[in-house]
Amino acid sequence: MGMLNLVLTNVTHKPATRLYPFEIRAPFKEFKGRIAFAPENCILCGLCQKKCPPDAITVTKADKTWEINLFRCIMCTECVAGCPKNCLSVSNERVKTGAKETVKVLVPVVDKPKADKAAPSKAASSK
Repeated sequence: MGMLNLVLTNVTHKPATRLYPFEIRAPFKEFKGRIAFAPENCILCGLCQKKCPPDAITVTKADKTWEINLFRCIMCTECVAGCPKNCLSVSNERVKTGAKETVKVLVPVVDKPKADKAAPSKAASSK
C-alpha cells in the first residue's frame, strides 16, 4: 500500500519543478545576468579592457570596435567600476541559451566641431 499512496499523492499534486521554457522565474534583485554596453557614451579609452581579469573585453581604437567574449566573462564587474563614462552596466537579463560567444559593437565616435578662433576675435574687436 505504501507505493500506491505515493503514486496517488504525486498524481494529485502540482509538480515540484517549473516547466522552464514556458515558466521563467523572475531574476533576483542582485542577480548578475550580463554586461550591458551603451556605445553612444564610449570614448574607446580601453580602461575596461585593462581592468578585466580574464581578458574578456577587447577595445580596438583603429577599428572603433568594442568586443566582449561572453564565455570568458566571470561577471566580476571590474569593468563597470572602471569605466569613466558609465557606458557599462550590469543587467539582470539572462544570457540566452545558444548565444554567440562574442559580441562585437561598432562604436559611433562623433567628432566634436572645433571652435572657430576667428569668430571670438571679431566679437571682441567690435566692442
